[in-house]
Amino acid sequence: MASQWRQDAPANLVELAIGKCLIAEMDDSRWTEIGLLTGTKERIYRHPRLLRSLRFGDDDYDGHVYDMVPVLLGAQETWGTSVPSQDIHARFPRLGMVADFIDLPAWLALNEPDLYGRLFVEDNVEATLPDGTVLSEAESAAVRLSIAEMRRQVERIRRDYGTDPEAAIGQAKELIESACKTILGITGDSDEKHDVPALVKQTLLHLGLDPTQAGAGPDERAAKRLLGGVASILNGAGELRNARGTGHGRSGADLVDASLARMAVGVVLPTVIYLIESWEAQADTPSAPAKEMSAAPVAGAGVGGMLRHETFGEGQILESTATRHGTVVVVDFGPRIGRRRILLRG
Repeated sequence: MASQWRQDAPANLVELAIGKCLIAEMDDSRWTEIGLLTGTKERIYRHPRLLRSLRFGDDDYDGHVYDMVPVLLGAQETWGTSVPSQDIHARFPRLGMVADFIDLPAWLALNEPDLYGRLFVEDNVEATLPDGTVLSEAESAAVRLSIAEMRRQVERIRRDYGTDPEAAIGQAKELIESACKTILGITGDSDEKHDVPALVKQTLLHLGLDPTQAGAGPDERAAKRLLGGVASILNGAGELRNARGTGHGRSGADLVDASLARMAVGVVLPTVIYLIESWEAQADTPSAPAKEMSAAPVAGAGVGGMLRHETFGEGQILESTATRHGTVVVVDFGPRIGRRRILLRG
């Protein structure tokens, strides 16, 4: 869901974009809020002209805003200073904090689309996921089964897929364990050790899906090969996590290739869904997704509907505007967070 900063985003354009958004969006109370958030309230209040020029609508207000941008971002340098090229997150330690506060990607997509394209990656993490529908189905299954940990595991896969493949593979392996333990009725209080191959074997036998349970006819032979593939996929993901995923305190191990991470996560998710749906079918449990508990925002979501954000929680969509970079929605997250603009991609 979140837009990704370009690695080559120029620092001067970062400051320009944030300055433009601040000029358009800030009032007295918002300046106080961002000052408290960034620890710069005294700097803002002591500025001889910033708030005064805002209150009186003076022409020099824009320049004073640009003066404050590096201060808000925690930069050592001031506007216009020549410094060696470096990563923007290292140069601006509070960049993420400030950009989130002013909903920068959404504001740029609406008002400065060319600047947005220069600063943010057009194809974000979700665009490279195996299938957004598969992710949503996995999250819906976790909601139906009231398994909070499964839901968190899918959310972490969504978060880590593009930037931390080891973590994504680790979460995929843990998702397999959670699904199998749920189907087998194993509680968290059990002292018994369960590795992935044993869990997968027990789960497939429990569901009547183990290849040894297939008949001898042509259909049964095809089913046997498919079910053997299910076991191989789940066991292989567990082995990959042990070799290259997180959780074992490795040092110096080769990083997982991004294409391997995409393949591993991409096959684990639908396989886990298949196991859960098979279990629900045998238990005569309806498998329709709980729409009101949608775990991720969907581009094109209608006004009046609900949207869940991984940071802000759930809120109601008040406005929706299409841009060339996606759909910008205004969402009311309640009195504590208020209204925020969210850029939906896809």
